[in-house]
Amino acid sequence: FEALCCDWNKWNDCVIATGSVDKTVRLWDIRNPSRELATLVGHDYAVRRVKCSPHAESVIYTSSYDMTVGMWDWKAPTPLLNRWAHHTEFAVGLDASCLVEGLVASCGWDEMLYAWNTVDGSPPPVPLPRIAPTASPMPFAPGSGVQA
Repeated sequence: FEALCCDWNKWNDCVIATGSVDKTVRLWDIRNPSRELATLVGHDYAVRRVKCSPHAESVIYTSSYDMTVGMWDWKAPTPLLNRWAHHTEFAVGLDASCLVEGLVASCGWDEMLYAWNTVDGSPPPVPLPRIAPTASPMPFAPGSGVQA
C-alpha cells in the first residue's frame, strides 16, 4: 500500500493512522508494525489527509480525492460515522480543533474552506468567505517595519 498521510493518535502514542492510495485508512501499533489494528474502507478514491481527534481516542477524520470528508470510530462495529460531500473538487486539507470538541475544518481544490461542528448537531458545513490572493504581494524586508 502507498501511504499519502499519517497522524499520531493523541491518546495513545503507539498508534498511528495512515491514509493511502488504495482508498483505505489503516491504524498501526508501532510496537507491532507487521499488521494493522484496523482497516477502514469507505472512500471512493485515495485518502489525502487523516487526522486523529484530540478529544476521542478512537475517532478519526479523513479527506479524500472523492471530494468527501469522513468521520470514523475505528473501534466501532460500523466505523464510518458520517460522510460530508460539500466540496466540488478534491478535498485535500483537514484539521480538528484541539480547543472545541468536534470542530473540524476542510479545504479543497475548489478553493473553499469549510468549518463545522460534528458533535453538537450543527447544520451541514457552510463555506467561509474566500480569501482572494493579492494581485501584487507586499514585499517583506527585515527591519522595514512591515509585518509578514
